[in-house]
Amino acid sequence: MRKANKSAILYAVILSAVLAIPALTIPRADHSARQKWENRKLTELPDLNLKSVLSSPKETFVQLDDYVDDHIGGGFQVIKARRKFYFDVFNATGDTYIVGKNDGALFLTSPFQQKTRKTPFQWWENVCDKLQREGYQINYLKRVNKSKKNISRYGARVIYASVPSTPLLIPDQFPKSAPAKYSEACRKVTPENNHIVDMRKLDPDVEFFYPLGAFQEKAKDPYFYPNSAYHWQGESTWTFIEEFARKYNFDFSPKWPAGPCEYQNVGWDIGKLVGVGDEIKGCDRDLSSLGIIVDEKFQYPLNEAYAKAHPKKTSITVVKMTNPHAQNDMSAIIFTNSFGPAVRQQYASLFKTTYHIRPGIINTPDVKLLLRESDILDVDLATVSIADFHYPNFLAPLE
Repeated sequence: MRKANKSAILYAVILSAVLAIPALTIPRADHSARQKWENRKLTELPDLNLKSVLSSPKETFVQLDDYVDDHIGGGFQVIKARRKFYFDVFNATGDTYIVGKNDGALFLTSPFQQKTRKTPFQWWENVCDKLQREGYQINYLKRVNKSKKNISRYGARVIYASVPSTPLLIPDQFPKSAPAKYSEACRKVTPENNHIVDMRKLDPDVEFFYPLGAFQEKAKDPYFYPNSAYHWQGESTWTFIEEFARKYNFDFSPKWPAGPCEYQNVGWDIGKLVGVGDEIKGCDRDLSSLGIIVDEKFQYPLNEAYAKAHPKKTSITVVKMTNPHAQNDMSAIIFTNSFGPAVRQQYASLFKTTYHIRPGIINTPDVKLLLRESDILDVDLATVSIADFHYPNFLAPLE
């Protein structure tokens, strides 16, 4: 028998030790940080007892493979480095969450929770194709009417305010890596021909606010939107509320800063999600000049009968805003997704008292409890602020 070369054995031992390091560091890796960063639940360790493995070997080993991918020591840092490389070299993250960078424009393409990336351009397809179909619009309206009936039961006027998204604002800046069919489809969506216009015709009783024309015009300024970050921020929030107030005849607060906006350095929120961060020039106004009193720790009380029967659950956290400069005595409530904090004070400047709720960060049972057991819907106006590229999950507890 041929003797093993000692140097080869030494090399094998060293290589095995190096390869084992990531696996051995699994217990010490900061898994909660990665879970928060990627906005998803990491894969759990499968049941490895013999009976489970034999009954479903394929599923077990697939889950085990995903578990190692998600928990391996150092993987978090490697993924960050890889995404930054892709972004700097190819104008993409490597995970198809965000692509672009042509003329400073970034495009959000799909949900961050989507681990498999099976539909990498899901939101583009939704807003430029699916949402433009009558069948999809009919189903959309069915759900909208459920939430409208629920949140207007005290008599509040309900408005669905939809935020124009990047693909419809600057389709000429689509990255070359994007499928041409999406660019072509998005160009066909105009202020006169879009899913909101169609749904208004299908159901005139539902009030939709969708300032696509104003946003398309403003988006020619590279500092307006998306401000080199996919998230809604800066001057776009002021334009959104200005168009809203004009359409529904709400008087502006005397403290409203009419502009022009100030050019300043703003940080990318993209860095928290895909590991790519920088500071860029953006356009914004002085939010503090509005003088809105924001009490983010306000515990909205549930009714006395419920509180008496459930002494451990007497209130739910809601953001309450008071406007000492209001031109009316109206009260309002606004339901939003993650865009809410960027626009809620501008919205609150139109009313005496305003409540802001992000159903996505309050668990569904609590939202339903709040709406059922409190009088928080006893307001003059209820606004539901939604993105235009899908029917958001946060509306489910409002239905």
